[in-house]
Amino acid sequence: MSKNPSPPPAATERLSVAERFQRLAAEWKQESRYLSNSAQMAMLKPYQRIIGMGAPVVPLILEELSREPDQWFWALEAITEQNPVPPEAMGKVRLMAQAWGLWGERQGVLGHGS
Repeated sequence: MSKNPSPPPAATERLSVAERFQRLAAEWKQESRYLSNSAQMAMLKPYQRIIGMGAPVVPLILEELSREPDQWFWALEAITEQNPVPPEAMGKVRLMAQAWGLWGERQGVLGHGS
């Protein structure tokens, strides 16, 4: 009959989402280090698990993208079902990252003026 006190769910859940994202993102970067094909990068298990986390990770991905442009576009599109990247920016990682950053600001998901 052990009583295990439960931590407050909101704070713990938020922290665990961020921690899990950071751990999976680090694993993905390690595993995708020598890949150049974005489709192969997106099929790696850590990346797929990040997609599986859904909407709560969108702000985390956008923050990561503003710090270090990388191949997060597949995940963002899969989770949000949107693609704000204009045709002329396709394939240009920095421009694609900027388009997603602007989208995040307009959606109120990324509001600190990245």
